[in-house]
Amino acid sequence: MSVDDDEEDEELKKGPEDLKSATKRLKRDLEREGAQQQDFRKIFMYARPEWKFLIIAFATSIISGCVFPAFSLFFTQIMEVFSTPDMNKLREDGHFWALMFIVLGVVQGGCLFFNAFFFGITSERLTMRLRSHLFKNVLRMDIAYFDMPHHSSGKISTRLATDAPNVKTALDYRLGGVLQAFISIACGLGIAFYYGWQMALLMVAIFPLAGVGQSLQMKYFQGRSEKDKKNNENAGRLALEAIENVRTVQALTLEEKFYNMFSEFLLGPHKTYTTKAVMQGISYAFSTSILYFLYAAAFRFGLFLIEQDYLAPMHVMRVLFAISFTAGTAGWAAAYFPEYSKARLAAGIIFKMLGEKPKIDSFMNGGKKSNINGSIFIQGVRFAYPERSGVKVLQGLNLHVEPGQTLALVGPSGCGKSTVVSLLERFYDPLGGEIKIDGEDIRELNVGHVRSHMALVSQEPILFDCSIKENIIYGLDPRSISMEQIKQACHLANIDKFIEDNLPEGYETRVGEKGTQLSGGQKQRIAIARALIRNPKILLLDEATSALDTESESIVQQALDRASQGRTCIIIAHRLSTIVNADCIAVVKNGVVIEQGTHSELINRKGAYFHLTQKQNMKRE
Repeated sequence: MSVDDDEEDEELKKGPEDLKSATKRLKRDLEREGAQQQDFRKIFMYARPEWKFLIIAFATSIISGCVFPAFSLFFTQIMEVFSTPDMNKLREDGHFWALMFIVLGVVQGGCLFFNAFFFGITSERLTMRLRSHLFKNVLRMDIAYFDMPHHSSGKISTRLATDAPNVKTALDYRLGGVLQAFISIACGLGIAFYYGWQMALLMVAIFPLAGVGQSLQMKYFQGRSEKDKKNNENAGRLALEAIENVRTVQALTLEEKFYNMFSEFLLGPHKTYTTKAVMQGISYAFSTSILYFLYAAAFRFGLFLIEQDYLAPMHVMRVLFAISFTAGTAGWAAAYFPEYSKARLAAGIIFKMLGEKPKIDSFMNGGKKSNINGSIFIQGVRFAYPERSGVKVLQGLNLHVEPGQTLALVGPSGCGKSTVVSLLERFYDPLGGEIKIDGEDIRELNVGHVRSHMALVSQEPILFDCSIKENIIYGLDPRSISMEQIKQACHLANIDKFIEDNLPEGYETRVGEKGTQLSGGQKQRIAIARALIRNPKILLLDEATSALDTESESIVQQALDRASQGRTCIIIAHRLSTIVNADCIAVVKNGVVIEQGTHSELINRKGAYFHLTQKQNMKRE
């Protein structure tokens, strides 16, 4: 993983991102992955199943957008009513317009409710769909995909947890706000130009000056600069280091040094904030006072139009209120577009990941589903990992195992032993040569079918945060597995007595996250039980005992000896004492088999295997 990736992961661990940080990260990821930001049409098309909800949401947005212009008309009309000298007419018209204001309130409230409700349902369903489709696509990808730095578990988790929800902001309630703003402004301008186009032109020309003040205010009120942020983070890190190691700091009389360093880190942000405080005051004062100046100019021009008999006084008020009331809705659109920009960036990454196809697709139904007996034939296999294509791990490997036999692979680290297991599981495909199972090329067999007849027990077993029973039958249909079968698998794995005699809850005991409630040997035996309950034809053991102490190794080895009976078994071993009974031992070096035979045959040859045993101080048998 690159330094940039590490820094990005550290930033994400600190908590939720703000808009600026999220947009910056998404732009960087988009460029790094060679993706393109998506337009609204692509995002909208992905929400097609909710088209009925969107129609209702758009309709309520349009109606809601008409409320403010209508309110400006009602407001000026009530002013005209209050100016009438006839008290009976005043009372009658006042009741009517009061009722109209109630109607406006009901309409606006209902529209806003349905607007938020239906946009909310649409955006949440869009998020759920993106997450589920993305996760499904990630699960089907081959292992080479996860070897890429930008496909690390942290990155993919960010895509699922953060970036998929970012896409929904293109279709949430803020989109309704934009539509309301456009409708409101259009209707407001229509009313203004209808009642007094001269004054409407002036106000349209001068009111954007208020936006200049608002822009200045937003500019100086936005978050800290990157440099100030870094200085504050360094100051916090330094303080934490000094406090955690206060004994050492005091013993070395470094108090003054740490204090000076801390003060230096804070000096830059202090100067910035002092300057920013002045600018904030100026921008806030300007943005507030400019509105009064603009109203003064509008009123004065309105007075001029009245004096020249161009407009009636009430028409001037209608123009003024129509534009004033609707101009404020422009802020709704301004709040949407930064979020929309972020949504387009996130959609670019998400849709690129959704469009990626694996070279080895475990979800495909194609391929043969022949009966598997366990014969393995490997001939002339060459392989290099995609991320290290220049390093040839296997360079013409040849192996053959008959059904029911045990083959042990030994050799120095990095010689390609574990790679053989990865190729058999079809985590990767070889670059050359062929791998056959029961005479069939492994690439012509159904991937899921092949894997269902194999079981892998690795050096570090992976257990899930659930009960022992659930861990053993994980991935199987619980209704098809009896308790007797679970106990039998645990018996073969040499773990049944421990579960029944030492755990009060027995097989229902939770193992904790990653099996933290169990020892290494206990976890390994549960992993063996999980492998055995599937009754695999081929058992793959990748240094299954190398991380255990001597006592645990002995118990686990007994379980492995039981497990290997009656099935093809390939063992990768570091401790050679665990494979002396193997039917065949192959010594691998530089990606090829340099010698093979039984333990006794290889000892008698006094070749590479003999020297390995000597290094481990094994006695010749």
